[in-house]
Amino acid sequence: METLTEKQQTAILALLSGKTRAQTAKEAGVAESTIYEWLNDEKFRKGLKQSQNFVFDEATARLHGLLGASVETCAGILSGEKISSTSALELRAASLVFGQVSRLRELDLEDKIRELEKRFENEKR
Repeated sequence: METLTEKQQTAILALLSGKTRAQTAKEAGVAESTIYEWLNDEKFRKGLKQSQNFVFDEATARLHGLLGASVETCAGILSGEKISSTSALELRAASLVFGQVSRLRELDLEDKIRELEKRFENEKR
């Protein structure tokens, strides 16, 4: 996080962990109004956004890492080799992983299309 104070960095970590603004202020050792001021500060918002992107990228990588296990789960259940009392739950979890990864791919494609459209518009000018 570029040139943010230690208190600002603490606040960002607290916000990322889902703490309220009041809890964040207490954890960072500042007034709650300071948190609101920081949230209106471009440098702080940029640091928060970078941190959010990092957390999202890590979660995305972890989700992608579950694809192999999801495929194995489905294959085991479909082949009859892995039938158990939790098969329905396992199949549902695997399905959720597939759905989320598919949605992430769609979002990525949408971003790429928007970028291409922007480039096309700029080249037309």
